Amino acid sequence: MIEQGILNDIAALLKGSLVKQLEIPRRSTTYGGPGRPGLPKPVSGRYPTPISPPIASGNLIRNIDVRFIENPQTGIPELLMEMPIEGFFVNEGRRPGRYPPVGPIDKWVRQKQGISGIRDANGRFLPRKTLVFLIRRSIGKYGYGGNDFINKAYDKIQQQVLEKYGDYVAGYLQFQIDQFIDKLRTT
Repeated sequence: MIEQGILNDIAALLKGSLVKQLEIPRRSTTYGGPGRPGLPKPVSGRYPTPISPPIASGNLIRNIDVRFIENPQTGIPELLMEMPIEGFFVNEGRRPGRYPPVGPIDKWVRQKQGISGIRDANGRFLPRKTLVFLIRRSIGKYGYGGNDFINKAYDKIQQQVLEKYGDYVAGYLQFQIDQFIDKLRTT
C-alpha cells in the first residue's frame, strides 16, 4: 500500500503541473475529437488568431483540487480531481454544430484580458454584443479544440514520479488519471 504522505506529495505535484499547463499560452484550434488536436482556426481578415492562455477569470485555476481518498469498499486510495465544468471544455474541447449559450461567452469576453479592444476593417471598435456573436458563430461552426491539459500535466511530472516513487506508483497514477478522464467524458 502507498503511504498517505507520498500520495499527498503526488497530489500537490499534479496540482502544480495542472496549473502550469493552464498558464501556457495557446492558439485557438478547431475541435479535433477527444484527445486529438484540432487544426488552427481559419483566419478571416487581417488579424491572425491570437495566442493566449486559456484563463479568463481564474476560476478554473483557483478551484482545482487534487487529492487521494480511500475507497470505502476496497480500502484502496483513489485519485480525486475536482474542478469547475469549464475544466472539461478546456481539456476536451467542444464539438461544432450549435452556438454556445450567450451568457458564458459574454462573461468570458468581459473577463478575458486583451479581447475588449477588437477593431473592424475600418478601424472602429466592435461592440461587445457583436464580438460575442462572432465568437459564438465561430464556436458553432468550428467547435473549440481542447488542450488535453490533464494528460500533459501528468506527462510533465511522470519522470519525477518514476524516479522518486518507482514504476508501481507511476503506473497507478496513470491508471487513476485515465479513469478520471473517462468519467469526465461520460458525465
